[in-house]
Amino acid sequence: MRLDVESLRAFRAVVDEQGFTPAAARLGLTQSAVSWKIKRLEERVDRPLLLRDGSRLEPTPDGHDLLAHAERILAAHDAAVDGLRRSELTGVVRLGCNEEVAATALADVVARFGRTHPDVRVAIRVEQSFDVADWLDDGSIDLAVVQTVEDPATRPADDLLLWTDEQAWVHADHLRPGPDDDVPLISFGDRCIYLPTARRLLADLGVTTHVALECPSIVGVQAAVAAGLGVAVLNGRNVVDGMRRWAWAQAEAPLPPVDYVIRRRPGADDEPTDALRAELHRALSTNGAPT
Repeated sequence: MRLDVESLRAFRAVVDEQGFTPAAARLGLTQSAVSWKIKRLEERVDRPLLLRDGSRLEPTPDGHDLLAHAERILAAHDAAVDGLRRSELTGVVRLGCNEEVAATALADVVARFGRTHPDVRVAIRVEQSFDVADWLDDGSIDLAVVQTVEDPATRPADDLLLWTDEQAWVHADHLRPGPDDDVPLISFGDRCIYLPTARRLLADLGVTTHVALECPSIVGVQAAVAAGLGVAVLNGRNVVDGMRRWAWAQAEAPLPPVDYVIRRRPGADDEPTDALRAELHRALSTNGAPT
């Protein structure tokens, strides 16, 4: 029995994307090519690997086992390719992002980029999204991964969308905020994109607020929420045990989705910047939002 790498890659994409069509788009293949790869893989292992459960595609028990091996095989394969592939690009790319991205997926992407482009130096700065956007405007950085709640029609035309998150009003399990209260807010600070929207939505409904705590760290904000110090706006993936969604605000003051995009400084169209931009888009939009 011989397993080829690209069939394993197609299998992983189908499971991740929950379908052959989105997997094909992710891999840059046709749907029929992806279907053929999965069919050939099942023929080689002589057992089914996928089952349809309603609207979902689920791996069979053998599929789950193979998927675990596939992750390691693909990681080793891609690391070997990165290690052997060397570009002749030289230069410096200044990259900005917020803590959430820097603490999860970014390090691995930049490390892989460094192996492929050893003569390109990447300088990373981490701060709130408003600050990162300001750095782009004043020319302090060349490239940024930022959060935005802007209407897509008003954004720079060459923004690259990575993923979209929901936003949620959250508080501690034991806290019971009400619209007649002076609601204590927990925020990431004045330079966070969530606070202005949250205060405006509540003010429009006649709800008064005050900032009970400001903390630039997601861990600090989560701890403050869980302790019952107030209400926060968090991305859905950052809602953890000990928190509940504020049902009244969810219904009466729905929050807009937040997009993560790669944004380039106008005029920053040199080859090193383009190469890092492409690598960030390939890696982050393929793997989805960091967990």
